[in-house]
Amino acid sequence: MNAAALAPDSPIGNRRARSLNRARVRSGRVRILRAALLAAFALVAANAMMQIFMSGASGPAEPAFTPAGDAERITNPRFTGRDRGGTPFVVTADAAVRRLGGITPLTDLERPALDYAWIEGMREASQALAETGVFDEAGQMLTLRTDVRFATPAGYRFVAPSARISLRDGTVSGDEGVSGEAPWGAVRADAFEVQDGGNRVILTGDIRTRIHPGGQTPVDQETRP
Repeated sequence: MNAAALAPDSPIGNRRARSLNRARVRSGRVRILRAALLAAFALVAANAMMQIFMSGASGPAEPAFTPAGDAERITNPRFTGRDRGGTPFVVTADAAVRRLGGITPLTDLERPALDYAWIEGMREASQALAETGVFDEAGQMLTLRTDVRFATPAGYRFVAPSARISLRDGTVSGDEGVSGEAPWGAVRADAFEVQDGGNRVILTGDIRTRIHPGGQTPVDQETRP
């Protein structure tokens, strides 16, 4: 190819110049796009570092409850209701974990207490009935475990490994043993049930009593096979 064909004003020279111009434009666009991507990356990184710094400085916000698996933890819970006779009751605790997803909603309690007609706690400071418990709000049943202690206004004081309080019927029962004191003496049995506002106590199993001299009439006892 001769020099005349490659001259700038020749057809071939014009096409070559246009190709070079298009290549320069594309190269410029690529450089601009690359610079924009680098700037965006730097902005995202700076924002992430700022979020980490702000989170560390302010500390995590304390939630209203702490999730525990399929449950939620509540501090100082309070449950209210009425028994069949219309007598109000209030169940409280130091903390509670409400079970979720079950057929019947249950709540695990830490150091449960009960404000209800005749059932009284034996610890003056907290009036806790036990160390742990489970409250069935729908069935109005309070199941107590570990160091169960309660008293009645009539002067009976009981200690048991476990107990069930039916807030609907106003009864207390247990089948893992019980020991207690009454105005007339002391008693131990394999199982028990307290009815009629604490005025009737049914003891079953191996029953042992100690009557104080000059004491009052013994607690109502009933032995069942």
